[in-house]
Amino acid sequence: MEAVKHIHLTFVVLSVLGFLARGLWMIVESPLLKAKPVKILPHIIDTVLLVSALVLAVKMGLKPSEHPWLQAKIAGLVLYIVFGVIAFKPTRPKKVRIIAFILAVTTVAFIISAAFSKSAAGFFAFL
Repeated sequence: MEAVKHIHLTFVVLSVLGFLARGLWMIVESPLLKAKPVKILPHIIDTVLLVSALVLAVKMGLKPSEHPWLQAKIAGLVLYIVFGVIAFKPTRPKKVRIIAFILAVTTVAFIISAAFSKSAAGFFAFL
């Protein structure tokens, strides 16, 4: 189970770093954002991340209905995906995409804080 946890954490880092890089490239209108690997790798990384999360949940016997912090992470993931889609939709105004990017990064921070604190409130518990 430790190996799966390490894989999961590694892919969390890869996913977040990749998202941050793509967001910055979007803001500065870098041509790197249009490179084929930049369009493909996030899907591979996020698939491994999601599969490792599911394997961990099953191996640990975690059921979202019994763990509010896990429900919060799942809800956060849905929001993160929505904000991410908006942030990288080139037909949307740049200001909207930047706001969506900031909201997505904030959502990721919440997801990570909920995971570490095992609290559905995540970093909101400290406000």
